[in-house]
Amino acid sequence: MEKELIILKYKINVSNLSASRGQEIINECMKNSIGNSEDLKDNYIIKEIFVPVNEGNSDVEIIYPIPQYTTSPEINKLVDEITESIKNDPDKLMKQWNKLVRELKIRQLSI
Repeated sequence: MEKELIILKYKINVSNLSASRGQEIINECMKNSIGNSEDLKDNYIIKEIFVPVNEGNSDVEIIYPIPQYTTSPEINKLVDEITESIKNDPDKLMKQWNKLVRELKIRQLSI
């Protein structure tokens, strides 16, 4: 079986930390990262990028593989509008809407 490539980017907020403490935090994250998991090394090639940042929140982003399905702001806005109209008239399409929302959530979890 061919191994799959996964590329992850870790942004680590090091603002208000000394340079040595920031480096300690990054080293600890590198040591405990998913790329060091022996269970995954059989099936995946995991590349990780650790980026210290001074602004914004720490987070993890999947660079590769790119998710197949992404939602656009227009779709999110439409969903919000439909949800609001159903709140105003609860009997209208409520069962169908709840079913659709569940299906979309399940689909998003499987991505």
